[in-house]
Amino acid sequence: MRIALVTLLACTMVALILSANAAVPIEDVSITGSPTGPWRRLFLDAMVVEHQTGLERVFHAAEKYAGNPVLKVDKPWEGKGYGATVHGGTVMWDEGKLRMWYIGGHTTQGGGFRICYAESRDGLAWEKPALGIIEFLGNKENNIVLDAIMEPELEQLSYVTFVSVMKRSDEKDPNRRYALYGYYHTREKKDGRFSKFVHLRPRVAFSPDGLRWSFLPDPDHKGLFPSGDVLQFYHDPYQKRYYAFWKKATRRGRAAGLAVSRDGLKWTKPLTEAVMAADDLDPDDTQIYGISAFPYQGLYVGLPWIYHARWFKYGSYTDKKLFESEKDSPRTMDSQLAWSWNLVNWTRAPGRPAFIPLGKEGEFDAGIVIPAKEPVAVGDRLYFYYGGFLGHHADGAKFLLAATGLATLRMDGFCSMRAGAEEGSLISRRELFQVPRVTINAKTAPRGYVAAELLDASNQVIPGFSRKDCIPFTGDSVRHVLTWKTTELSETQRQTDKKIRFFLKNADLFSYFPNPAL
Repeated sequence: MRIALVTLLACTMVALILSANAAVPIEDVSITGSPTGPWRRLFLDAMVVEHQTGLERVFHAAEKYAGNPVLKVDKPWEGKGYGATVHGGTVMWDEGKLRMWYIGGHTTQGGGFRICYAESRDGLAWEKPALGIIEFLGNKENNIVLDAIMEPELEQLSYVTFVSVMKRSDEKDPNRRYALYGYYHTREKKDGRFSKFVHLRPRVAFSPDGLRWSFLPDPDHKGLFPSGDVLQFYHDPYQKRYYAFWKKATRRGRAAGLAVSRDGLKWTKPLTEAVMAADDLDPDDTQIYGISAFPYQGLYVGLPWIYHARWFKYGSYTDKKLFESEKDSPRTMDSQLAWSWNLVNWTRAPGRPAFIPLGKEGEFDAGIVIPAKEPVAVGDRLYFYYGGFLGHHADGAKFLLAATGLATLRMDGFCSMRAGAEEGSLISRRELFQVPRVTINAKTAPRGYVAAELLDASNQVIPGFSRKDCIPFTGDSVRHVLTWKTTELSETQRQTDKKIRFFLKNADLFSYFPNPAL
């Protein structure tokens, strides 16, 4: 408890120092970790393990909630398309509750989409409060926060989709306490009728409460940067910046590009090419429709939206040619697992299995699964909300039947090192830590265990911290403190790099954290 308290205080102090210098969004440190580390060690790639024997690296899918969907159409303003879906939207902890901004059906005029709001105490039961903000059929008793926006001086009708909401608690301007980024669609009025979309671009709005929004002016219609219609925005606590993924076209179809910003207002693209696209390890009918990619314990975990559809390989783009090329494809969409250390170079899980798979035929999410921009921590689990669609991407009426589902994963549960009935072991990479205690996230089966010993930089066991001195772990815990009978390191041992050799039998080790200091 003392170690956990010290770590929490350290994270809090770092957050306070940062907030004194700039307005930054609140981060959930159980997910992101401290902005400067140290972070829990995950087994997503080779950065953690120096050597292993007798172990299997296992990737885990999120588990769908049995009571799905958790949010569905039950209000008259949520009908006529996309129902009540959080795909590409936002769920976050704020003011002691979970808050959700989701697509709530078509707008009354103009054919666009409206944004609605819901809240929950446990992440399972959601309420749609009557906010009294936006009028619907002469009544403001609804949960709409953004509908079609009429800009009379420009004779335009606009709406926004794929909303990324952030709270900036230390923002000095109370009217900019919350920021909302999204893809802004505009129709111009000509001869008394609204045209097709003529201005499509990312924009930002601000709010004092997350409910009443005002967009920054964009008179030249350039937006924040050029992009296709799928966007996700984030704050990066490690680099003290903002980043966004934007939709672009490649020879392998839809793909994700990267944009970055120091203040969230002026954006640049470090690369003009995609940072994630389909490749030769993918089936031909694979495109990256978008990506949800969030900071997690010092790296970035991504959930690319895998669109199972062919793309024309040569020639210019037209909508007619696009639909012709994919018409004999499944046109379904699910998500996979990926990770990166720099947002540019990405690795997808071996075999590229679905992280949130499609539902069975006839279920609300049988055709498409698109995650919200990032998970939230509820207890010891990660909650991944997603938009589920009954039909595939061009399935007419079925495509418009949609609701919000939930899939969960144990904290740090993306990947584990697993041993069966035969014991296996691994050696961690060398690093400096001064306290002979290691917090592990592990689960054992009957007759299983996790034990460890401390090694010096030459792989020699440090006296007093051998395997026989370790108190082995059995059970299921996301934060068990593994200790040895010896409780203190010598001063020399404290100041030198060390390694950990873990021993596993009938067990999964999901992550570990060498406590750096008291």
